[in-house]
Amino acid sequence: MTLNDVTAISAEPVILNSTGTVDVNGGDFKTTGTKSCFVNNSANLTIDKGSTTDGTFVSEGASCINNSWGQVRINGGSFTTDADIAVKNCGGLRLNGGTVEAPKGTAIDISGESGDVQLNSGTIRNSVTGVRVADAGDSEIDLKAVTFENNTDDISLGKDQQINIKKSFAGTAKIRVDDPARGRQITTDNEDLSYQNKLKLFSMNSGYIIGYKRDANGVEYRYLADANGNIVNAVNAKATADLGAGEQELDTATVVPENTLVTVTANLPEGAEGAEFLGWSVSRVDGEALDWTPARDDPQTITFTMPGCNVTVEALYQGGNGDTDNPSGGGSSDVVTGSSDVVTGIAAVALTGAAVWSIYETGTGIYRVLNMPGVPMPSNRAGLATLIWEKAGCPEPQTVKSFSDIDDADLHLRQAASWMEEQGLMDDVKENEFRPYRYVTKLQTCLVWDKAKEESLIS
Repeated sequence: MTLNDVTAISAEPVILNSTGTVDVNGGDFKTTGTKSCFVNNSANLTIDKGSTTDGTFVSEGASCINNSWGQVRINGGSFTTDADIAVKNCGGLRLNGGTVEAPKGTAIDISGESGDVQLNSGTIRNSVTGVRVADAGDSEIDLKAVTFENNTDDISLGKDQQINIKKSFAGTAKIRVDDPARGRQITTDNEDLSYQNKLKLFSMNSGYIIGYKRDANGVEYRYLADANGNIVNAVNAKATADLGAGEQELDTATVVPENTLVTVTANLPEGAEGAEFLGWSVSRVDGEALDWTPARDDPQTITFTMPGCNVTVEALYQGGNGDTDNPSGGGSSDVVTGSSDVVTGIAAVALTGAAVWSIYETGTGIYRVLNMPGVPMPSNRAGLATLIWEKAGCPEPQTVKSFSDIDDADLHLRQAASWMEEQGLMDDVKENEFRPYRYVTKLQTCLVWDKAKEESLIS
């Protein structure tokens, strides 16, 4: 049966479909009692726009669609209810377009084992809960290019439930689970090209964020992680910790809770083959000393207990085929290297002792005492650019660039970064990216300072 642009008002279901096939194109349906507009039992139902109407379907006291072991395809139209659920699905469902909303409840409820569900497109909006998944068993539930708008929770997951969020999902999703716990998996495993770390997912469970994990076999997923913690900035090294989902690599977006055991392993910078490992630079942002322990048989691996502040751990190298002037391994795209005399002097100090980090500090310290008395050491690229530019008298650059990662309103930093690039002291990390908060070492600062002095840019 096919209905085209039909108007119907009823206290009973407008469509009661059992074992048949019904196509509804547009129209205006409304049920005023406690029955759904569409009741689909082991049948096929397709809803689309009509030739003269988009399709408006409203149920006052029940769900708009009640699907039991049938197949429902929603290609267009709007579905609204004052009841708890707008689309109640216990079968196969394809959402390919249209809008669904339940201001007092759940827009789409997927409860009990059913056919596979693909939420491919369309908008789910103005609801307490956008999509609810509970007791779905082995049912495959895919979320693709759906848009969520103005829902309290976009996705609600019952105990042990997961959802397969595909790469085509480009929006944001607020997710709440019935059983929050550290390490609780949210998305199903994915072995395609890495993308889940780019999904914009936010936890609605207090005390948690949605973390990301990718294991050695390339399997990735999202999970609940502690919201309270700090970051580990590993330079020329790989930091790992168990945040509830097993041991995983940390990046500067990973929150590490206090008292978590962190393992850091030196990682030779790309292109620096043959470089000699010197030792470790380990520092806390609060300036306090951090206790760390080297592995018994491997000085290139250390462990420490995460404090209540950010930590920077740097593996120091000397020599090799790469940027030997730069123990941070930033390369030419990071900070332009300076005088070989400075490097030779510091390297000579670094090669004469056993306590490597102490010697590294001594080497850079000697240079700073002789050449930079009273000058504070910047911790990132923004600070380094500003330091040199201000020391040079804040000269006007030929062109004040716009960087994608610097606020246009921050004219001071944009001028400093533009001038430093024009003088060849610092380079773009990527086109139109300056990476203002990337870490710089004391040696990098000394090298840039020395090059600026050699070119008479500063006194």
